[in-house]
Amino acid sequence: MDFDDKSEVSRSFSRIHTLLGCGIFHPQNARNPLVQSALIEILICLRDLMHKSENYAKRIDFTDDVTIGGEVKDVTSLIAYVRNALCHIHSDKHYLVPRNILASYNVIYGKQVLLTINDFEQSNPYEDDTCFFFGVQRIFLKRHILRAFEESKSLLSPLLKDSQDV
Repeated sequence: MDFDDKSEVSRSFSRIHTLLGCGIFHPQNARNPLVQSALIEILICLRDLMHKSENYAKRIDFTDDVTIGGEVKDVTSLIAYVRNALCHIHSDKHYLVPRNILASYNVIYGKQVLLTINDFEQSNPYEDDTCFFFGVQRIFLKRHILRAFEESKSLLSPLLKDSQDV
């Protein structure tokens, strides 16, 4: 890993750690206008960490609680999907039915059902987690974002220590 990639990894680790630790994602901050901005920044950094993990170590490929379908095959592709949905507002990733039923950036704190249409449901089965929805996909704060972040740290941190560069 070259100096630039090591620097980017270090910055992403630091920024994600700061954002996850600042309390912005606590339920009492649900109406804070910066929640979505924090999620966007985390997913931009996390997407880069997934890419670097795959290039320099191994792909982070767990599928626990991942809705497999279309371009989403594992947590790495889920993170890319959600990052793209957040950064490309006019994307079809915001729709349950393309250009017909919009259901995007819905958030559930704790266990509950938000939306049911025919056999589709936007729900969070976990009392201890926060779930973000983008069309037919969902991403959990702890089960996906935090776990992928921790796995990337375990894969990439040793590579940062291998050299005096960073």
